[in-house]
Amino acid sequence: MIMQASFAGKTLARSLALGGALLLGATAVDGSTGTATAAGNAKVIEHPAREIKTRELIAEREGLKLKLYEKWRAGSEEGWKQNGKVVLLIHGATWASKCTFDPDPEHGYSLMEVLADAGYDVFAVDLHGYGRSERTDADWTDAVSAAKDVEAAVEFIRALRWVERVHLFGYQWGAQPTALYASSKPQKVARLALLGMRYKLIEKTGPLPVSPIRTLGQQASLLKPEDGELDPEFVRRRAQVCRLEASQAPNGALRDLYKASVVEPSKLKVPTLIIQGERDGSPEQFRDRVQFFGEMGSPAKWFTYLPGLGKYAPIERSHARFDQALLSFYDQQQ
Repeated sequence: MIMQASFAGKTLARSLALGGALLLGATAVDGSTGTATAAGNAKVIEHPAREIKTRELIAEREGLKLKLYEKWRAGSEEGWKQNGKVVLLIHGATWASKCTFDPDPEHGYSLMEVLADAGYDVFAVDLHGYGRSERTDADWTDAVSAAKDVEAAVEFIRALRWVERVHLFGYQWGAQPTALYASSKPQKVARLALLGMRYKLIEKTGPLPVSPIRTLGQQASLLKPEDGELDPEFVRRRAQVCRLEASQAPNGALRDLYKASVVEPSKLKVPTLIIQGERDGSPEQFRDRVQFFGEMGSPAKWFTYLPGLGKYAPIERSHARFDQALLSFYDQQQ
């Protein structure tokens, strides 16, 4: 059977056998049942205004101090141990947690607040060398070393909230250490969501970065029209948050792009959602993510395709569709 899937304005007609499921354009595919549901027209659940609390915490691993940010809705604390609504967010290659997940909550641009308002205890970690976390000369913060940060953050959260497992979300390059950790410690992961996952595709060629650190100038913080359906005023506000958060970033993530992913999809056994925005990457990147999905070892896996959204899906104008896809996945455990 051949289905029609629209990607980046072009029609892809192909049959994709994915662990018993067929990938459908603009749909979410359930790899455990083979059923598909529309993701492009998700109904957004609106909550009345609630008090959102926030604080900063410190986790440690091998002598390194890691900054953790936490947000939650007042009054939801009593339920987390029973309902397991505890989630950790892991940022990408350039900017740390606040710039990525909580850049402009006053104007509705905060994935942390979206999840908190839905009753989740939400944490975001600055990987070592990023944001307010310490750095080390022992490595350049590649996916392998960053996975240890994810582990340290998860252990901290499990002890703090007395829960056995934590939900994880890995954003762009952050999907690499997140998936690597989940494949090694499945008993501590409830559900895993990944946006911008890369598998065998080599995204960079030429000379490798020679310095462990790169400077982040003003241009690095300013997004462009082709980056997605973005509010220009928000882009300027976000840039200020990003520059206040950090002026440098490690180059380990860039070096990772010169080789295939260290994640072996066959070792992923936890319920996993792969999110693909229509404008997030090239057709080659799309096929690479499809291959990763097909080789995943989890008996419960989903591939959600979001029309119109790109790599900045959590902060684009239509981020509500991304928010709902993520919440629907996490809420399935309830």
